[in-house]
Amino acid sequence: MGDTKVWEGERIRANKRWNVTAVLLCLCFVLGSILFLTNMGRQYTKENLVLLDNAAFQHETALVKQVEGDFQTLHGVAVFAGRQDILDPEQLIRLVGEVNEGNAFIRMGLASLTGELELMELGGKRYPGVDISEEEFFRQALAGRDMISEPVPDPYRDGEYINYYAVPVRNGEEAIVGVLCAVNGADVVRAIIEAPLLNDSGYTNLYSSRGKLILSSGTALANGGQPQELAGLAGLSEKERAAVEEALEQNSSVHFNYKAGNTGMLAVLEPSGVEDWFVLCSIPVAALNQRYVVTSAGAMLIIVAACSLFTLLLWRQRRMMNRNQAVVERLAYEDSLTGGRNYNQFLMEAELVRRQDGRMAVWYCDLKKFKYYNDALGYAAGDDMLRRMYRLFERLEQPDGLFCRLMADNFVGLRWYAEREELTEWFSRVVREFHQEESETASRSYIELCMGFYCPDPSDSGLTVNEMVNRANMAQKSIKGESGSRCAFFNETLRQRFQQEAAMEAQGQQALAEGQFQPYFQPKFDIQHGDRLAGAEVLCRWIHPQKGMIPPDQFIPVFEKSGLIMQLDRYMFEQACSWYRRYLDGGGARINLAVNVSRAGLLREDFVDYYVRVKETYGIPDGAMELEVTESLALGGEELLCQLVRELQAHGFTCSLDDFGSGYSSLNLLKNLPIRVLKLDILFFQRSVDKVRERIVVRNIINMARELKIRVIAEGVEETESVEFLRGAGCDIVQGYVFARPMPLAEFEALLAGSAGK
Repeated sequence: MGDTKVWEGERIRANKRWNVTAVLLCLCFVLGSILFLTNMGRQYTKENLVLLDNAAFQHETALVKQVEGDFQTLHGVAVFAGRQDILDPEQLIRLVGEVNEGNAFIRMGLASLTGELELMELGGKRYPGVDISEEEFFRQALAGRDMISEPVPDPYRDGEYINYYAVPVRNGEEAIVGVLCAVNGADVVRAIIEAPLLNDSGYTNLYSSRGKLILSSGTALANGGQPQELAGLAGLSEKERAAVEEALEQNSSVHFNYKAGNTGMLAVLEPSGVEDWFVLCSIPVAALNQRYVVTSAGAMLIIVAACSLFTLLLWRQRRMMNRNQAVVERLAYEDSLTGGRNYNQFLMEAELVRRQDGRMAVWYCDLKKFKYYNDALGYAAGDDMLRRMYRLFERLEQPDGLFCRLMADNFVGLRWYAEREELTEWFSRVVREFHQEESETASRSYIELCMGFYCPDPSDSGLTVNEMVNRANMAQKSIKGESGSRCAFFNETLRQRFQQEAAMEAQGQQALAEGQFQPYFQPKFDIQHGDRLAGAEVLCRWIHPQKGMIPPDQFIPVFEKSGLIMQLDRYMFEQACSWYRRYLDGGGARINLAVNVSRAGLLREDFVDYYVRVKETYGIPDGAMELEVTESLALGGEELLCQLVRELQAHGFTCSLDDFGSGYSSLNLLKNLPIRVLKLDILFFQRSVDKVRERIVVRNIINMARELKIRVIAEGVEETESVEFLRGAGCDIVQGYVFARPMPLAEFEALLAGSAGK
């Protein structure tokens, strides 16, 4: 249970780590979104500044174009007047009047060098005696510059403002002889700066380089007015105010924020290109940020929705995890069939139990022939038996004992004891009560129990529980092939035997690669036709380069356990086919060759394909090659075996049933299995006490086979008397020491050569 608590603590910590990770991921998502929105805000600000600069540039361009167009008109008049030497006031007035009729100037006139100006209105009205000698625009014009004045009140029209344009008039010698003046309404310039700015949300003003307001748009007036000086703008930081002053001094542009009433404004101050005027384009920050605010609000809604969804999913996942935790723990630590602990839980608890004082044994129990029980009565009955077996162990368990179902029909456990006899007595009780339960349930079971015990010494403290279970398993495997319910104890000799088997298995792989396995032939004789040589059974012999011949009973069981037997079967079959092909090519008469097939090879998906392919590769005639299957192969898979036999026979193989009489369902197999040859194990019948009864059984089996059109081969025949009996009983073929022992290929070929003339 201690390990369970540790695991539970680890699970809780893992859940906490997951929750923290999930929260961090959510925070990272939120922070990432905020950073994205912040970056998007900066991008919007840059875009807004660009938009504002473009708007200011458009106003500047329109203003410069208007002023330069007016100056071009005045230049034309001034050049004409100067070159024609038209300085007579009456002539100039007429000329100006004619020129102004096609222009938008309110008034035009020529000022003398002393600053005396006479203006003529579009309607012809004249305004003589205007003194402009002190005006800055006049002085600058006398100095040779084109000038436009700041808006001033119109002396002739109340409430209106005008701008004076002044250009010097030069004679043929390029001497300034006067100043051509024109008057335009300030509304002309105001119309330019009142052009729509960013969807009418902003406005434009004109300032002088001294920061004085020259002209304010009507929109600016409607939005709370503008101070007369740039220095009066509210909301500027000291840094921004210094930047504005620097821009005015250096005739450069600058961006800044200020307050117009309670409205935050973003502005750009740029030289207009006209005199020392500056264009101030302003737009409410809220209007600029409207698109950003809408986008940000949408993004925030998505973020909130995503976080909410994530939180909901996390909550639902936690609910599902909590709901499924019990299922996970049950799957991890509970046997789904019996409802008890599984092997994982057993190992954890056993590591704690083994630390207690006392002598402890590890046991491993296997239900022999359980697969046949499943096949005979069905898997539901088999599962029910396993549950009854579990309850039996549970009932007979010690208070501080421990056990579980390992897998399939295997059970393992720990048991305390003082003497080993206690363990064997307990096993006997288990067997007794098991069979008693089977009798009470009217189950015709052939199940037997096979149990191995491992009793660790103090020196084995370094072994894990799993290693101890493996040793107990070795003990039960050592007696699994014996009949009846048995138990055995692990010992060092047993371990060495298993190590030897493992070594033999490894050597077997190398032996196959090096061709150490050789075919031996045991001849078969037709006793109904003068004991004529009819063929042979191909047997396998391992000729080890150092150990010499290794008997089959030493390596065949090992190979059957490891699965290497399938490779050996196929190797021997190909060796047999290869020899048979050479024999036929050398002019040999057709004989019957039989090779053995193991259960492992039979159950391979490519079994039929492989044997048919090899047979066809070597061109073996149909009916010449016989495949022997033992009776035990059919148990638990009779339908599959019948199907395979039919397929093999359809491809020219002869199939025989080997070791007939040594199993439990021979007659049933004889009835259903479509074989053509029956191999009768005479040695089995010779173990009987009553020879008369034995011969009655043998004779009737032979008669039954003949009626079924099945040829009978008696194997294991060692006495001449037995041959005569079998001849009289109608047996077809005899194989055994009475005629010949298994022999190497050279001897068999010599035997074939000697019998060729008979």
